[in-house]
Formats: sequence, C-alpha cells, structure tokens
Amino acid sequence: MKKYLYIPVFILLVLTACKKLQFDDPTTYTLEEGISKTPDYYYKLAAGNFSNALWNTNSAYNFGYGISALADQTTVTNRVQEWWDFAIEPRKRLNNSLSYAGYSHFSSPYSSFYTPNLNANVIIEALDKGEKGIDDKGKDRTSEIYAIAYLIKGISLGYLGAIYDRGVIANKNLGPAGPKELSHSYKQMIDTAMTFFDKAIAAANAASSMTVSDFYINVTLDKPKFIQLANSMAARLLASMPRDKAEAAALGASFWNKVLAYANAGLTADLIASYVSGGYYNYMVHYGLTEAGGGPYLPADIKVAYFADKTGTYPSSYPLDESITLAPVQTDDARFAQYFKYTTNFGYLRVDRGRNLFSNYKHNRWSQGGTYPNTTQVTGYPNPVFLAEEVRLLRAEAKMWTGDIPGAAAELNASTADRIAKGGLSAIPATEAAVRKTLHYEYAISIDVSGSAINPWVFMRRNDLLQPGTPTEFPNPEQQMLLTPETVYTFGGIDFAGEKGKWGEVATAAKTSGWK
Repeated sequence: MKKYLYIPVFILLVLTACKKLQFDDPTTYTLEEGISKTPDYYYKLAAGNFSNALWNTNSAYNFGYGISALADQTTVTNRVQEWWDFAIEPRKRLNNSLSYAGYSHFSSPYSSFYTPNLNANVIIEALDKGEKGIDDKGKDRTSEIYAIAYLIKGISLGYLGAIYDRGVIANKNLGPAGPKELSHSYKQMIDTAMTFFDKAIAAANAASSMTVSDFYINVTLDKPKFIQLANSMAARLLASMPRDKAEAAALGASFWNKVLAYANAGLTADLIASYVSGGYYNYMVHYGLTEAGGGPYLPADIKVAYFADKTGTYPSSYPLDESITLAPVQTDDARFAQYFKYTTNFGYLRVDRGRNLFSNYKHNRWSQGGTYPNTTQVTGYPNPVFLAEEVRLLRAEAKMWTGDIPGAAAELNASTADRIAKGGLSAIPATEAAVRKTLHYEYAISIDVSGSAINPWVFMRRNDLLQPGTPTEFPNPEQQMLLTPETVYTFGGIDFAGEKGKWGEVATAAKTSGWK
C-alpha cells in the first residue's frame, strides 16, 4: 500500500504561487514580482534555511532530549514533553498520537528538516535556470549559494533518514498541495543526502572563496573549513544508516570505507561558534546546563559515572533505597570532573517515577562558570557546532568495521585524542573488544550532548547497545499518516523487542541488545 507525504499549504504557497490573489493590493506580489523587488532573495533564502537546518540538528526541547533519554545519555522523570516516557525502564512503546503531549518528538524533526529541504529546491531550481545569487550588497554569490543550498539538502535529507524509517526524496518543486507518495526508505534518504553533500563540496571547490558568517552570523567558516564541515556531516549521517549491529556489518567494507573517506576529509579542529544575539547556539548543550529546583533540569544519566568508575563498584542503576546517596565517582579520567558536575540535589527527579533513574551528575563541559554558568547564550560563550573528536571516532569506527582493528586502536591512542591529551588515560590494546568499549565510552564522555540531537543514539543502535525495547527509529507523525490510506504506526516497547520495520530492519532493539 502506498504511503504519502502531505506538504503543508503555507510552504507550497511560497513554492508555487503564480497569480495575485488581490490584484489591487500593492503589498501582494507573485513570487516572480517579489523576487524582482528583492534582488537578494535567494541569498536571504539560503541564509535563513541554512541557519534553520543547522540549528535544528541540536533541537533540544522538541525532540533532542527524548532521543538522549532513549540512549541513556540523559535521565529525566519530568513529564514536560513527556520526556519521562523516553527514559522509563523497561522501555515503553512510542505514542505517535496527535493528542500525546510529547508528539513534537515525531512532528518537529519532520517539519524542521522538510521545510529547509523544500526551500533549498527553490534556490537550486532558480540558479539552474540562470538566476543570480546576489547578496544584500549587490555582490554575486552564486557559487556560495549553490554550496549552501546543497549542504542544506544534505543535512535535511540525512537527518530525516537518520531519524525516520521512511520519507520522500523531494528534490524539486512538488506542485500543488496534497498527498504525495511516501515510499523512500531511510537508506535511500541517506544515500541521496550523500549526493548533495558531494555537490556542496564540489560547489564550494568551484567558488573562489566562501564567507559562511554572511549566511549565519557567528558560524565562521572559510572555503576549506566549509568543505571540512560538509565532509564531517556526511560521515556522521552516513554512519547513522544501520539500525543494528548485523545491518552495520552487512553494509560491508565499501560502505565503511566511504564513511572513512568523508571522515578523513573532515574537521581537524573543533568548530565552535562564539555566541552573539541572533546567532547559532547549541540548544542541546544549553539545555544540558540548565538548572531547576536547585539541581540539573536534565541530568546526565548514571551511565556516564558507571563508565568512568575505576573501582568496578558504581551501579548502572541508582539505588532504590532512599537513604543512599552515591558519592562522587572515582576515576582515572581527568576530563570527568570538568565535563560532568557532581551534585546531591536531584532537582526535578521524582522518586515515585523511579529512583532507579536518578543521577548525581550534570552535563557541564561547556559551563563558563562565573555569573552565568548555566547557559551558552551569553555574548562570547562557546557553542560547539561540530567536534573534531567525533570525526576521530568516526574514523576509528569505520576502520573497525572494515577489519582494521590496529588502525582503529591507533586513532584512539593518538597523542591528540581527547582521551589521551585531556583525559590522561592509558592506551588500549588493538582488540575489537577494546575498540568497541572505548568508542562507546568516548561517545558518552567526550561527545555527550555536543554531537547533535541524534548522538549517541545512532552510535548505540548500530552497535546493539540500546536497552531492549528501545526504538531504533521514529515513525512518521500521525498527522501525515492520517492523510494516507496507511494506518498510523509506531515502534518501541519491551514487549516488541526485536520487531522489524517495513524494510526488514530492526526497528525496536532486541532483548539481546543493551549496555547494562
């Protein structure tokens, strides 16, 4: 049976309007008339949708912290956005209903990434027809705008494929509003995203120069750094394709060598944006710093302390005995006390919703201390866009999947690796078990909530580390499915552990999965 995508009417008015609705109203223009009076239209459209797509990779409130809870990276018993439903153990089935208070987990990434994808089509179609990309100073920026538009599509389609089980590859104006066939798998979505990352890289190479801060005020990238960011995003999202360990292995060496090629051309230094009003900020990081009730609003899961513990005695679930408060973890990792803050104040965590979910640690790496320690939205404060250490982890993992275990271990043992240079940890042996354990540790400790809304969830699913019953992907939102002949569907829940999706993929983590 066919699936459909319903494109919101307000988007299509932008894409398809060709007649005035009120011919005598001088403020009402056709798209063509509006563009003629706004010569920098495509420049502004590129800037607005680039900022939209990039910011939403770290969307915290609407869906990011639900995903973080599914990955046991964050813990929460708060029912704002029904976050507790995503943290509860054993896992619950996702409630893909319009009436559900946490519905934005399914609807928000859908609209947040389809909208910039469709608007990028407007830019590309116009430039392909010979229109010029003129900026607000009258300068021709066509090559840069091409590169930005292609990057928007790579990010948008890539995240849609990483999050949802299916979608539509909308690479052109879809025409009048109405139902559209929704028949592309997550693999097709991500594969298509790679073609646009490649086009973004080619367009950037063809440009004489690039000044990306003109498109997003505090994202300071020149041409080489833009190309590195595009490669880094491509590596992250291509590696996000498999839904379990067996699928990751079955993709084979050619697939993982492609991930490695992107990562090898990726960022070599952290891409950090200094906050300015109206500029980029990392919402996941910002929300992780937030405190309420005297404690962290969205605490780091007990998993991070369990991993860092050097005694082998720290529990993987919090003690149910209310007389017990765990002491600070004993660790050899010099990063831990900086990256995570110990507290005995449990904030909004509620005993009646499961003391096993409690934690004494807060996400704290990016706190600047001083007067405003619990935010990233202060002028000059650092906001991570993409960490070079994630690129290193992608290189190491890709090598592991191709069988190059010594090469993977060498990546993790390099003197510049975060675990060595900042953590002061010992080198690991060149064994697959050691590489796997270290990769998981580094995603939890070093990347944490800095690696976009989908990490470490996507890393854990492709390595069978999610708790049994955890959804490995999201369903398309009910609002869209109601416009099709297909029934509304969902994933997750311990009673559905190991369930398969439409394409034969593992859509709910099996009972043999898990890190505990």
